[in-house]
Amino acid sequence: MSKFIEKLNSFFKKSAPAMGFRRATETAPQPTLLVAVESTGKSDEELKGLADSGAVAAFVDSAGLTSSALAKCLKSCGNISIGLLIASAKYANGAKLMTPDVDFIVFDLSMPVKAFDGKEFDAAGKILALDSAMEASLLRTVNDLYPSINAVMIDMRVTPMTLENLVNCRKVADFTGQHVIAQVNKSLTRAELMALRDSRVKSLVLPADTSAAELARVVNDISELPAVDKKKDQGSIALIPRIETRAAAKEDEGGDDDDD
Repeated sequence: MSKFIEKLNSFFKKSAPAMGFRRATETAPQPTLLVAVESTGKSDEELKGLADSGAVAAFVDSAGLTSSALAKCLKSCGNISIGLLIASAKYANGAKLMTPDVDFIVFDLSMPVKAFDGKEFDAAGKILALDSAMEASLLRTVNDLYPSINAVMIDMRVTPMTLENLVNCRKVADFTGQHVIAQVNKSLTRAELMALRDSRVKSLVLPADTSAAELARVVNDISELPAVDKKKDQGSIALIPRIETRAAAKEDEGGDDDDD
């Protein structure tokens, strides 16, 4: 199982209170959004300080990436989860790069199904990149796809961020029922962070040119956000099956025959 997907699964899981008369211990409040970063994987300088900044994952572009460059990337990142962004036209190169240390892969709907014939991608978490403006009827089908999808990613790198963007974001979360990961700009305001969180985004992905200091600032800004409104933090909507309506059969108009 992907470590990054496990963090998404467990990070927001509510734990039951301890039983008995144990002494209550104070625990540090958990942030309400995970933070990841894109990377070319070709520069050690890009990867230094990521763990100390609070990032949990790096999304590495597989285009033009070599096995040796990826090996250096995996070594430099320490405990941070490394995933590959795989272009559908170059999926064969992505398959060649796969090792047990690659934690997850990201691909879009143009990915050929035959790319999953081999076992290279089996153990990795699978994140599907979607257009947030996709129709709700199509978003419903994500859970039934092969291969099984563990999370979805949308592009929220918009300036300015509008209410329409947030509505589409929430629609993706509600109709897929999946964890939503959002690609965002690095200069997010407090209001934008709160809006993304309340739209049920679970992880941000900052651009590759984000420095360790900028990463740390975003992580710190998230930690200072007010608590999540429980009314807004509800699960996805119930997907009600379509019910076909048919005209009721007409009853016999004739009355009961009474024997005289």
